[in-house]
Amino acid sequence: MHPNHRVRLLLKEKANTQMKITANLALMTVLGGALASAQNLDSSGNGLLKGAFRFRQVAILNYDQNGFVTQVRAAFGTISFDGAGNYSVAGNYIDNTKSSGASQALTVTGTYVIGANGTGYIANPLAPTNSADWIYGAVAQGAFTGSTTEETQIYLNDLFVAIPAGSPTNSSFTSPYWIGVMDFTNASDQSVKNGMFQLTPNGSGGLGTITVTGQDYNAASNPVTQTTSGATYSFAADGTGTMNIPAPNGTTAANALFAPAAKTFFVSSDGNLLLGWTPTGYDIFIGVKAISGASNATFQGLYYTGTIDDTSNCGVDTSSGSIWSARGDGNSIVHERISYPICVGVPFDYVSDNFTQLSGNGTTANPDYSGYLYAFGPNGQTFVSVGSNGVFSLGLGLHSNNFSGTGVYLYPIGVFNAASYAPITAALAPGELITLFGSNLANSTTSVQGGQVFPTSLGGVQVTINGTQCPIYFVSPNQISVIVPYGTKTASLPRRDQSSRQVATIQVNNNGTLSNTVTMYMTDALPGVFTQDQTGIGLGAALHGDGSLITAANPAKPGETISVFLTGLGTVTPTINDGALGGTNPLNQADQFTSNNLAVNFDDFNNNSLGNQATITYAGLAPGLAGLYQLNVTVPSTGVGPCIPSSTAVGCYLAILTDAAYIEQVQIPVSGSSTAAAATPKARTGAPLSPRVPGARHPFISRPQRQRSDPH
Repeated sequence: MHPNHRVRLLLKEKANTQMKITANLALMTVLGGALASAQNLDSSGNGLLKGAFRFRQVAILNYDQNGFVTQVRAAFGTISFDGAGNYSVAGNYIDNTKSSGASQALTVTGTYVIGANGTGYIANPLAPTNSADWIYGAVAQGAFTGSTTEETQIYLNDLFVAIPAGSPTNSSFTSPYWIGVMDFTNASDQSVKNGMFQLTPNGSGGLGTITVTGQDYNAASNPVTQTTSGATYSFAADGTGTMNIPAPNGTTAANALFAPAAKTFFVSSDGNLLLGWTPTGYDIFIGVKAISGASNATFQGLYYTGTIDDTSNCGVDTSSGSIWSARGDGNSIVHERISYPICVGVPFDYVSDNFTQLSGNGTTANPDYSGYLYAFGPNGQTFVSVGSNGVFSLGLGLHSNNFSGTGVYLYPIGVFNAASYAPITAALAPGELITLFGSNLANSTTSVQGGQVFPTSLGGVQVTINGTQCPIYFVSPNQISVIVPYGTKTASLPRRDQSSRQVATIQVNNNGTLSNTVTMYMTDALPGVFTQDQTGIGLGAALHGDGSLITAANPAKPGETISVFLTGLGTVTPTINDGALGGTNPLNQADQFTSNNLAVNFDDFNNNSLGNQATITYAGLAPGLAGLYQLNVTVPSTGVGPCIPSSTAVGCYLAILTDAAYIEQVQIPVSGSSTAAAATPKARTGAPLSPRVPGARHPFISRPQRQRSDPH
């Protein structure tokens, strides 16, 4: 049974015995208590990073009082991994605040930890002894990408990319590449640029005509197209490439999207990736080998991502995460761990649905929901993304490696929120129902009937997280659904020491035979709403007050109180035993709710109306059921609707915000008419979602005070 089949049964039970819930709005103490005993990160994948890699790192280190960038450091060189958790760097960096931007030597050693699934961290070459500055990311397709996401005491946002360089020659360099570029010209985001173009080397040192399409902050972020003729390239014996780029036709050097200069670049050993920079500049460009015959099915599977964004009046944000594209139909689920220091202040998890439409050449003509344009490489194993519509961005996506194992085997990328299918990089929350995928996980298929306490052993199967047995709902040879024990918890935000970021180690015991372990991060709450089509995309599992299902034909109404069903809301008060049924008197209210760390917005993209805050009347465990949370909210009376899903429109998106998460993934159809707009962003197709909307603010986290001196 698919885990969301369970939700349909539960909703049917709720319709038959619908309860009116009155929330107790009294404030309570913010989550606290000691953390569960610290677990170690999985280092079994350290061997995935071994050998000499060429790297580029662009880091934002300071801002002025208006939130504009004032300090950028750009590093490059060789990073050599020993396959056992240690690295050394031989390189250089430039910093606009040091020695007038002259090149400085960068010679450091550091450590790294990579898990079996490829995720992990490397100590930041700019601050190798500071655990708060670890670069979180992943290795796949032989390359590593990631960002510093956990720093809260100083400014440090970066994008780091490392590739194992090959040894191409002038004559062997003949494949076309799609190149994405981002350039903090003059170390400033008041002249930031990004763009995408195809590079067509001819095997004899010529690069043909380069036509870059992108945007320039000084051109009001409007689309810009520039053409450059006469560009050349050459390779040294060690594989180091040099591009000589003239100024674009009719454009000054200062306004060039791909700045005229001698640029250094490298091609990966498999030829699929290209990485480059201007040694005297603050740019980075990433390329993927061009393809033909692509379709939406090319974009399928799990991709690890590293991204840097600039929205100018809201500073720079950087993220590492993943994209899960299960169906190959253009739909996907995105998770990002984001550091957004100007507008948010502390790291948070962001989960959203997404949609892309690939052309035959592997590119997207229209931006996705975050404003990104994509170009995919061979077999869809890599992609580069750039921003549009005023979001200046550059990102790299790496398809996860293939995994297989014998015996009782838990897929290293096979742990998901059972409702949202937020992928492996998303953190786990106490009380969350999760689904595990693998092979030989159980000897038979069995499940617990709704309305019963979940046992910790089912069909001879047990699952532990950090050594604690999990309540189990469903087991089968290839899939298990369990609840994360409440004792596996983290302290509430604000967190100021991210070096102790907690992890959860998951293991399956099938009748005495243990599986491998999978390690993930923990958080206090990361909600996922169940969906009616069981994919994590589309209409949310929500009921009217009379117990009927909310659909396009039976939409919610402005001013109506509805019930939404979800998981991942975290700890509750009164506390409850793992796997026990939600109480009725008293109710088990979510601590996020009673501590005023929970908000719900209805975002009406059909009518360009965002940020319409709903009134929450209850948030906590669904009474009489195990492993299910219920959220009762009153649809805003104004600013919302009509938003009825159709071939040309979507329902209103339900945005759930906690102290450390922002989730906007499911739709709620709403009838009526919109009489007031809380915001007027661009349409849903191609519009950046909050918190990417320029000027957006997280409602529960204020910007912390940071030291202004440079500690690096």
